[in-house]
Amino acid sequence: MDELGQDGPLPLERMASLLGLTATLNARTSVHEILDAVLHVLMRELQAAWSGAYAREGGRDRLEASRGPMPDLPAVVTELGSFAADGIVRRDSGDRPAAFESLGAEVLCPIRKGGRTLAVLALGPRADGRAYRPEDAGFLRSVAACAAAAVENGIAHEELRRLSERLSVKEFQLGNLLDVGRELTASLDETNIQSRVTTTLMGHLLVSRCALYLDGPEGLRLAHERGVPSRVDRPVIPAREAEPVLKGLNGPRQVGELPAGPVRDRLQRTRMAVVVPLGGVDRACGFLAAGERASGAPFTDEDFEFAAALGRQCIGALDTARLHRIRVEKERQDRELQIAREIQRGLLPKRCPEARGFEFAAETEPCHEVGGDFYDLFPLDHGRLAVAVADVSGKGTPAGILMASVHASLRALAGTAALDVVLGRLSRFLFESTQAGRYVTLFYGELDLASRRLRYVSAGHVPPYRLGRGGRRERLHVGGPALGLMGEAGFTVCEITLDPGDVLTVVTDGATEATSPEDVEFGDEGVFRVLESQAGGTAAEVLRGLLDAVHAWTAPAACPDDLTALVVKALEA
Repeated sequence: MDELGQDGPLPLERMASLLGLTATLNARTSVHEILDAVLHVLMRELQAAWSGAYAREGGRDRLEASRGPMPDLPAVVTELGSFAADGIVRRDSGDRPAAFESLGAEVLCPIRKGGRTLAVLALGPRADGRAYRPEDAGFLRSVAACAAAAVENGIAHEELRRLSERLSVKEFQLGNLLDVGRELTASLDETNIQSRVTTTLMGHLLVSRCALYLDGPEGLRLAHERGVPSRVDRPVIPAREAEPVLKGLNGPRQVGELPAGPVRDRLQRTRMAVVVPLGGVDRACGFLAAGERASGAPFTDEDFEFAAALGRQCIGALDTARLHRIRVEKERQDRELQIAREIQRGLLPKRCPEARGFEFAAETEPCHEVGGDFYDLFPLDHGRLAVAVADVSGKGTPAGILMASVHASLRALAGTAALDVVLGRLSRFLFESTQAGRYVTLFYGELDLASRRLRYVSAGHVPPYRLGRGGRRERLHVGGPALGLMGEAGFTVCEITLDPGDVLTVVTDGATEATSPEDVEFGDEGVFRVLESQAGGTAAEVLRGLLDAVHAWTAPAACPDDLTALVVKALEA
């Protein structure tokens, strides 16, 4: 018979070989062993000089087994293509010449099952130099048919084995991640967390160097590194230079695949091979970088999945540690502010003084824990009483510190000289000892309790409000500039007499500039309106009425500024 594609009856010897092959294949589970057994029978029965078997895998054919002396067969080929149901293809058929050229084979025979090609058998020329005989076709097809079920089972067995291995790896990774997660959750130290993450990744990937980079307001920062021979310059890469990498890093990447720039240059200088992004959907908030494996083996998908999961744990633990640090710092600041508030309140009079012919009431409400307003009422010699209300520029702790300094200085200077001299000295002290732009408005007066005369200076302060009998209104404007604005400042002293029934009210701008939800200021008219409605009450009632009115005016708006008010009411002698 001239055609290899024609079948002839199988001799008994070959039938016996097929039976023996069937028994052999039934005892094999490895695709390599199955195909090797097939090649052994073919070499013996067909007298092929060499043979090879390619297992089909995802559109490629991979060399799985070979026998006999042969030219170097390619490990992977893509030219073998599809096969018809009857299978066998000869070199001289003119079909798929590229495949025959790359292999140097004479015959190709598929092993098929259920319409799917599982493997391809390649036979070299016969050892005796003769052409293959027609009866060889039937035997070759019979061998392929006999092996099909065994190869299919072998493929399934290997897939199950690989799946089992992957599951074992996943189980190990999950256990490792759980252990690491417990450690990271228990730690609130950011440095320890970073060290634990890089050490774990190095141990899992079997690499000798690893680095953790985190993005922040200042740019991309080298947070931690292990195994890098020397420190690199510029531990922080500016945000504009790191942005192209972080924005495009949506999965594990080889360092060489990163956009050209300082990030890639640094990683290449430190011999990093791969990067794994940390957090973010459209933009990474950092990444883990690892060097090559010492063994040279490539990283697997499981490796990258582990690194990504570890990175998520890292970001979560770092966020928890950062929030804990912020909470601890906030608690510390709150304690310090509370102490400062208590100290500041200790500077204020414990109670207003009692004096024949007068009532006094005062209160200050800082906008923050520590405020920049203060008031004071303290006795001087010769039957005089010092009256002071001050407003330090700004709010919060800096204003509170300056307030304490002004309070102490005023106490030290009061009564030692004329009012204009005292305020001149105080202004010069503030100008020389505080930073530019800081100033203090101050109303300071000295009340002679016997004569009812009040000498005063209003240094840039809200002019006090005087309401007399019959509803007579008056503002006390005389004074000078705010304290601390210039080295030498002149101040004018004025004197008034407080008649029985007069109500003198000194406030800070936290009252007059308090705004309603409609952005309307309480203003001078608001103060006089309250004084007129409360004029018949005690000094304490006037003060309470004023504060309540301001609060009602601003509600529900937030506290705009420190608020202080001092009320002096002249009584019948």
